[in-house]
Amino acid sequence: MDLSNMDDADAAALVRGKRVAVVGSGKSAFDIAAECADANGAELPCTMVCRSPQWLLHDVSVWGRLHLGYLYMNRFAQLMVRKPGAGLASSLLATLLTPLAWLVSKLTEAYYKRAIPMREYGMEPELGFAGAIASCKIGMLPEAFYDKVRGGGVVIRRSGKFSFCEDGLVLDGGRVVPADLVILATGFRGDQKLRDMFVSPRVKDIVAGSPGTTVPLYRECVHPRIPQMAVIGYAESLTNIYAIEMMAKWVARFLDGAFRLPSVRRMERSVAEWGAYMRRSGGERFRRSCLGAVNIWYNDELCRDMGCDPRRKKGLLAEWFQPYGAVDYADIQ
Repeated sequence: MDLSNMDDADAAALVRGKRVAVVGSGKSAFDIAAECADANGAELPCTMVCRSPQWLLHDVSVWGRLHLGYLYMNRFAQLMVRKPGAGLASSLLATLLTPLAWLVSKLTEAYYKRAIPMREYGMEPELGFAGAIASCKIGMLPEAFYDKVRGGGVVIRRSGKFSFCEDGLVLDGGRVVPADLVILATGFRGDQKLRDMFVSPRVKDIVAGSPGTTVPLYRECVHPRIPQMAVIGYAESLTNIYAIEMMAKWVARFLDGAFRLPSVRRMERSVAEWGAYMRRSGGERFRRSCLGAVNIWYNDELCRDMGCDPRRKKGLLAEWFQPYGAVDYADIQ
């Protein structure tokens, strides 16, 4: 965050001519490593220290020749997911479709492992592709990233832990990574940011909830016991701007008086259902909330609250098999 708050010139000056180590394996770590490689080249390679590699793919619009929207971002794909509050029939159908969901995930994994040299550099993710979608542990590679690795501008080191030493970092087995500058791209605590907005210890505990649950937000926007505050963007998605825009529309409609919130008990029951889903889908780390595998289902709930038709496509086949995106909700003001 310190680096991202700098302007481009200051950030480039900070890393130029230095031995840089970046700790992390998410999109921010890849982006920073690529920028350091552009600044210093192979003469002073940037070292990425990774614990658990994630799925970093090609261009987000098409992601190579495979358009993931037709596999994971349409209504038919979401039939294969156990959705919060969907009822017994939906859960049974998702269970019956488990073999198909497994096959789609494995074929997608095989395609990207062949298209991207992640295995060659020890960056093959342990988490399956469907699990990565469900937990938002997926992102877009910087342009020509693995070309920079081949050219020596980026060096990848796998390690379960690290510590500092006089000359840089010490990794598993006592390996030393020489570094003048270490950049920690290890994530941030959104729940702590919410807590820090308040002075009252009681309100701090209410807004963050218990450590073993996700942050309790109804429709991922409003705390049942603090309805005067709306939170936009705490929940993640595969395309965050699209998800955040829908949350903002929902909050704007609520403020305009288009609908009322249900009782605190009903909101807390809904929060518990969504929290159980988030924990199952792997979003418990850092108490994250991810809408990746259920984004359409989530938008359906927002649409029904706002009095809008959740079915946004023209024609039965389009409704079930075409990808959903921001353009489908553009007419909701």
